[in-house]
Amino acid sequence: MSPRLLCFCLFLSHSAPAQELEVTGYLPHYRAEVMDILPYDSLTDLIFFSVAPKVDGSIDFSDAKPSTLKKLGTLTKPKGVKLHLCVGGWKKSKGFSKMAANLSTRTAFIRNLTTFLKTHQLDGADLDWEHPKSKSEIESFQKLILELKTAFRPHDFELTVTVADWGKYLNPETIPFVDRIQVMAYDQGTPHASYEKAILSMNRWLKQGVPASKLIMGLPLYGRNKEGVARSYAQIIDAFAPPPSSDLAGGFHFNGIDTLTRKIHFAQEKGLAGVMFWELGQDVRGENSVLRSLPLREDFSRQKKKNSNSR
Repeated sequence: MSPRLLCFCLFLSHSAPAQELEVTGYLPHYRAEVMDILPYDSLTDLIFFSVAPKVDGSIDFSDAKPSTLKKLGTLTKPKGVKLHLCVGGWKKSKGFSKMAANLSTRTAFIRNLTTFLKTHQLDGADLDWEHPKSKSEIESFQKLILELKTAFRPHDFELTVTVADWGKYLNPETIPFVDRIQVMAYDQGTPHASYEKAILSMNRWLKQGVPASKLIMGLPLYGRNKEGVARSYAQIIDAFAPPPSSDLAGGFHFNGIDTLTRKIHFAQEKGLAGVMFWELGQDVRGENSVLRSLPLREDFSRQKKKNSNSR
């Protein structure tokens, strides 16, 4: 057993009883080549990133290759991992505003997305509109969510929404239509993803009335320096070999194993729905992988079984 894994296991053995958490990982289309080696045993959900909405309600699916989705299905389903499709994200959110503002284009978008999920036997969709800001955009976002979830229900598709840590664009009456809300608790200045800032992010959403059971805490698999330059977790580990207790190496602020452990423990204590990793292609390959060093599903399933047997 590696020292890093031993450290984490010792922490778990002395911590509070574990709560079963959802463990979600994003896989961008430009990292599809790593799909054969991903730690599916550590995941409950995988979100394939990303397709782009267009203003007329059509969707640019060009980066969601049918062959890629088919192979992902063969890899995830035997492991009990749900497979979702992300719509939007960083540079792929431009079409949301005009599309969502009009009933006819919303209807077309919903029809196109639902058909795609059915065709490729996916489990749901993740809306990643970065970001609705004006009053009209926020109102349109609520309508889109309500209408989309209504269309999803006959097919048992899940609907998640990925939000900024500072976001205030989900109304209380909309929350019941969302299965999970994923908070991007990173890219928050320097350091960009400290434990303290992540806790503030989650508490901010809890204070907005979002049930803890629907909140997912975003965890970064990358670091940034004070200039904002990013390096993957794998690059930082390979270049500097920092210890598990370190969150700074070579000028790059990141989350070491100890900080990730603290964040996961907070999620357990608060009764959050789970954690989300951006993104799986940035992890270290092999035994030092973050996901492989955090045996989440195995530990939580064992604890759940133990608690059940003790009743």
